[in-house]
Amino acid sequence: MGILDDRFAQLTEHRQQHSIRVAAVMEELAEIHHLPQKEARLAAMGHDLAREMSRDALKQEAIRLGLDLLPIELAEPLLLHGPVAAMWLKQANMGSEPVWEAIYYHTTAGPNLSPLAKALFIADGIEPGRTFELRARLEKIAKEQSLDDAYVQLLKETIRYLESRGLKPHPLMIQAVTSYGKRG
Repeated sequence: MGILDDRFAQLTEHRQQHSIRVAAVMEELAEIHHLPQKEARLAAMGHDLAREMSRDALKQEAIRLGLDLLPIELAEPLLLHGPVAAMWLKQANMGSEPVWEAIYYHTTAGPNLSPLAKALFIADGIEPGRTFELRARLEKIAKEQSLDDAYVQLLKETIRYLESRGLKPHPLMIQAVTSYGKRG
């Protein structure tokens, strides 16, 4: 698989295991919500390929790849790990637009995302290695109700978490939750 295998092999055992758990959740969500299995697995396995790069290296790689950087991303370059990984796979012609979109937005979320992108945001947030109070409830919503309902609830929970730590949510995350109005 080239770049995927090479980059994955460079990740720590912790990050590899996280990606494998995300892939397992993605495969379940893909089956339940009729998403393409192969794309779901590729998005999950590729989502954190750039996550362990230093902040400076992420910023430099994003610039090299021609990504437009927002002030919040310059202030916290870890937000760029999704866009960088998505561009690596795109340049290697691995996957498709839905896969690249899912990887690109898996941390920041965004309005009007495809079901695959919503599923990856959810799977990354609810994989069994995560330990927060609402994890099991969000997993149940994702598996028994709808991706949209789980997406909105996870967005709101993520925003609450960030704000409780004195961090500013990415503008795309705010746009995403706002696009659903008062739902959930």
